[in-house]
Amino acid sequence: MCYMTSKLGYGGDTVPHWPAHVMFFYSNIAPATWGANLPGSPVMAVSDVAQHPSEHLTMFSVGVGRWSDGTEDRRMGAR
Repeated sequence: MCYMTSKLGYGGDTVPHWPAHVMFFYSNIAPATWGANLPGSPVMAVSDVAQHPSEHLTMFSVGVGRWSDGTEDRRMGAR
């Protein structure tokens, strides 16, 4: 599990700062199990099988709407 809720985070030059979110990492689980990537679902998933075939890793990401200091991430709205 990974908390990505700092306003100071930097994701790189192409996406300087993502909205506040938490990430979960699981092996051998299909994204559909969590309802990920479906219309209206707050859960996004990326499967990393191509890069790490022995792990079958899937990363789930869920937006949380508030930064670690408790202020609202206005791009997402409070949740």
